[in-house]
Amino acid sequence: MSAVDQQLHDGSPREYPPDHPDSQEFDLQPQDSTVLEDLIGSTSCPECSSDLILNSNEIRCGGCELIFPVYDGIPLLALRGSAETWANVAPLQTSCDYQLEYEEIDAAAGYNEAYLDERTKRWSTEREYKLLNRLLSGQPRCDTLLNIPSGGGRLSETIAKYTNTLVEADIALGQLRYARHRAGAVNNRLWMTASAFHIPFKDESLDGVVCCRLCHHLPTPIKRERLVAELLRVARQFVVMTFFDYHSPKNSLRRMRRAFDNKPPKMTMNRNRLSKLALENGAELIGAPTLSCLFSGHRYALMVKRDPGAQET
Repeated sequence: MSAVDQQLHDGSPREYPPDHPDSQEFDLQPQDSTVLEDLIGSTSCPECSSDLILNSNEIRCGGCELIFPVYDGIPLLALRGSAETWANVAPLQTSCDYQLEYEEIDAAAGYNEAYLDERTKRWSTEREYKLLNRLLSGQPRCDTLLNIPSGGGRLSETIAKYTNTLVEADIALGQLRYARHRAGAVNNRLWMTASAFHIPFKDESLDGVVCCRLCHHLPTPIKRERLVAELLRVARQFVVMTFFDYHSPKNSLRRMRRAFDNKPPKMTMNRNRLSKLALENGAELIGAPTLSCLFSGHRYALMVKRDPGAQET
């Protein structure tokens, strides 16, 4: 494995020479260090769940003593792997390849700019803004809200309106650096690398969590279900997440056409299963409006944590 590949797999930052385009084209505003200082008490080690300790340029686990560097003001807290790392036996299908996309800032820029250039993607983004405003405006204003995976910040400004502090987390460092460049000088925002399967926060330490466009990339039902459990673990009030609806007209059409075009099946979930998962994890599925009845299978689900005193014993 090359040195660059090793950096990708162990999560360490890449070193660029001064003439490398990543060193010049994206000037990043300094990240407000007080946000990390304020939130460090709510964080936990993604490996062993112990408390994390903030030093000058690194974060150390007080339990297993792992060291997490802080690169360009971005804590690197991503634990590589996916749902299979929760168990001893890894399934054949994993999401690790997806995690390695957009590590470079130029690749991240290309992905995000497609949403600005393509008409259908612009329409989709506008529709997503409306759904997020609809769902988030009905919840109490957050003190802390996690956006994971935040990507290049495509939806961040809409989400930021509903919280005092926004935590932007993504597995890909390139996406986060692009997002910081795009955001400019903003306060009360923290960018960090993190895996949605090993979120580096304590149980119910964040008021809300938003997770868009991840579930439909996960190749097995157990991964999609464990994602739901992890999101609800760290949320104190609510979770908003997207999923591709098995019963949507778009997926029904795809299933009918499989015999002719041999396209692989979509990675889906249905509302009944999501509702049961919410209940199993102390929440209730309040709604799941569709992005488009005919042209998209994506739904935006809102799960609200239940009052422990109201739960069945």
